This record gives sequence, structure tokens and C-alpha cells, in this order.
Amino acid sequence: SFSTKGQNSLSVSVPMIYSNVTVKNNWSPPTAYNRQNEFNGTSLGYGLNVQYSFKPPPFLTINKHFSLNIGVGYYRQVFNVERPLDYISPLFIVFYTKNYSYDCIHGLVGISYNQPIGKSYSLRGSLTYNLLNSFRQEYSVTYTSPPEITHNSINRYGNFITCSLGGDKKINKRFSIALNILVPVFTRWRNDKIFGDDPSTFCSPSFSLGGSVNVIYRFKNKTSTNL
Repeated sequence: SFSTKGQNSLSVSVPMIYSNVTVKNNWSPPTAYNRQNEFNGTSLGYGLNVQYSFKPPPFLTINKHFSLNIGVGYYRQVFNVERPLDYISPLFIVFYTKNYSYDCIHGLVGISYNQPIGKSYSLRGSLTYNLLNSFRQEYSVTYTSPPEITHNSINRYGNFITCSLGGDKKINKRFSIALNILVPVFTRWRNDKIFGDDPSTFCSPSFSLGGSVNVIYRFKNKTSTNL
């Protein structure tokens, strides 16, 4: 058994991450006129997370300001890239996306450091791993309306590791609000067979940067014993 002592917290956060992306052209015939080997565009990921932070047991404690974090959330990854796709149509033309997106549920785990500065402010940093599973995909296609929607279950659609740095301000004894800069240090998304990709492979952005807003609720300090 072991005892833990500290102030645990529950937070709701809204993250947003912007990325530059380059994807391969696996659909157009190699002899096609003005064929592009790659397509460039941007991506925007955003969502809503619920996260529980708690003090580790003594034998894992590095410093009293460190906490472990676990959570779940919803995440939507939108790609603003025009690229050819396998679209079923009686017309003998190549259809392109205007944009496409993946709705995901995800879990997260990480470690954070919170350094109080005075009575009302704290400096906050964290390293977090996120694993995404997609349950819905939407493809907005040129010349067609409405978009094509599928509900494929794509396990391990994406994963990323983010480093965050920011600060929070206490509103009262229980609540505080935090603003953070998010720097993804590792990101990858599973390739989609609708674009002629191998779904066992992944792609990564060339650049990513984001931010988040957190509302934090702190529980009362207590000592507990776990078996």
C-alpha cells in the first residue's frame, strides 16, 4: 500500500493545432497531363478534452510540483487539401476533394509541472501523448453536394505528442483558467485508402503549432491510502 497527498484537479480544455501538410498523389495516372506528384495544404485540429490530474505515489514523485494526467476527449482533424480520390460516379472524370476531415475519440496520458508564482498565478508546462481513433470521415468533393460521409472505425488513426507551456490564474479557491501554447513534437496520421494510399502507413506534417484554453477545478487537499 502507499499514501498520496496533494491537490488533484479536473480540467476541461479546448485545444487547437494548425499544421502544414504535404500528401502524395497515388491516384492520378503517371502519364496524366500536368500530373502533380504531391499536394500541399493545411490542416486544423481542434476538440474538447476532459482531464484528471493527480499526484503520483511517493516512490514515483520527482518533485511536489509534478502531476500525472489522464483523460479522454473528442478531436476533429480537418485537411484543407485538394487531391484526387476514389469517388463513385457515372461521370468519367477525376474528382478532387475541397477538404476532408476525421472525427475522433481519443485518450491522453502525460505529466505536468505547475510552479506557483505568488498567490494567484502559476507557470504550467506539460508533455502529453494522445491516441486518436476515428469513427466518422467526411469528404467534400468538387462538383458534388452534399459531401460523402463514411462511418468506418479506424483504430489508431493518429497519435501525437505535444509539449505545452503557459500560465493559469486563480479565479477563486477552486477554479482557475489557463492559456497554453502547444508545440507538437511528434505527429502522424494514418493514410487513407480512398486516396489510393496504403492504410498501414502514416504521414506527418512539416510544421505544427497551436494553443489551448483550460478551465481547471481543484479538489480539496486530502491524504488517501490505496492498495
